[in-house]
Formats: sequence, C-alpha cells, structure tokens
Amino acid sequence: MKNKIPSNNKNVKLAILIDADNASVSKIHELLVFTAHYGQATVKRIYGDWSKPALSSWKEPAREYSFRLIEALPYVKGKNTTDISLVIDAMDLLHSGSVDGFCIVSSDSDYTLLAQRIREEGMLVLGYGENKTPESFINSCKEFKFSDKTDTTSIKSTNNETPDSMLKKEAHLFEKAYNNASNDGKSEVTLSQLGMAIKKLLPKYKPRRYGCKTLGEIYEKLGTYLIVPTDVKGMYIVERKS
Repeated sequence: MKNKIPSNNKNVKLAILIDADNASVSKIHELLVFTAHYGQATVKRIYGDWSKPALSSWKEPAREYSFRLIEALPYVKGKNTTDISLVIDAMDLLHSGSVDGFCIVSSDSDYTLLAQRIREEGMLVLGYGENKTPESFINSCKEFKFSDKTDTTSIKSTNNETPDSMLKKEAHLFEKAYNNASNDGKSEVTLSQLGMAIKKLLPKYKPRRYGCKTLGEIYEKLGTYLIVPTDVKGMYIVERKS
C-alpha cells in the first residue's frame, strides 16, 4: 500500500480526532507522518456534518486512510455541533483507558480545555492545525505541528520550556530574518524591514512567546544586536554588534 504510515513506537496507542470544519483534508498524510513519531494510531475519527457539500472531499481520504466519519448534525440552524461531538468522544476514550494519547486536529481555541484535561491525566496531547491557532491551544499540547508551515517553524511546547529557552531554540530564525532583510550587504536594517522578514518565516509570531513585548526587545534579548532610534519618530535601526 503506497500510503502506509510506519509507526516508530507501536507500544503507544494514539487517538487522532479531526474537526473537519477546522482542518485541511490535503494534509491528512502529513498528519499521519507527524503522529507516527509518537505512536500507532489505533483510533482515527473525523467529525463533521456530512450533509454539507463542502465536506465531501474528506470522504475518499477517510476511506483510503481508514478513518471513521462521525456524523455531527446541527440541531439548530447555524449552530455547529462538531466540537461537542469530538469532545464527548475524547472524554469517553480518556476514561476507557484504550489509548495512551491524543492528537487533536483543529485550529480552534475551543479545544484548549480538552487538551488541558487530557494533559492533567498525564497523557500525551498533540495538536495539528494552521498558524492562526491561538497560543492557548498550542501551549496546552506537548507538541503542536503547523499544517501550513515547514518543519523549521513547527512549535514544540513542553512544561519545561521557558520564554528564554524558546528564544534560544528559535534564535536561528531571527538571525535568518536579519540576513534576509539585509540582503544588500548592509550592516543595519530598520525594525519594520525585520518585521516583514520574520513574518515570512513565522507568520503569526508573538513577542510574548519569548518574554518580550516588541520585536525590538527580542533582538536586544538575543545579545548580538543593537536597537538604535533614528530622527524619524517611531523608526528604529537594528545593527549587528561588531
């Protein structure tokens, strides 16, 4: 089978729960490759209102990758019951003892409390979604993988990580942003140029993730740059220390 996903740890049983309203069907193979690093997917379910034409593209991949399609019909017009259905199943699985961990596939902050509750039981919690995912959900997972970013910009969150350790781990991205912004060989660039450069590498980066309030504070914290004010109000130059 060409799309068979090998598991690196078959002793760890995982439940992969996908919110079809808040996930990309085109990333299902990459999702399974990601979870295979942690264990074997023994429960694979996709939740949605399958009467919606917009969700029809999930049906063939679900068959190919052996996912169950779980119907979540709305009982009131305009209301989405997908998240409630997914949470109920997750809690049933949590208390059944049939799995060792979960991967919640969504970009919706509504799953933050679910991730926290699973984590409180000492179980593995993985997340998979787009870079628009709120930090509250991201930080509730042991690891959160961005479906619309490259491997170099996936975010790992553990209880042992601090803002300083996160900056140390991702300092190379800020260095790369500086090099990209100064591609003309100049030794200094404006802070706004750096802002545009870093957003290409980390589209939804937030300074507070690194214990800072601004991008300028991040570069100062790196220790190899100087932030110099200019004669123009609000404009700053970032220089690499010699």
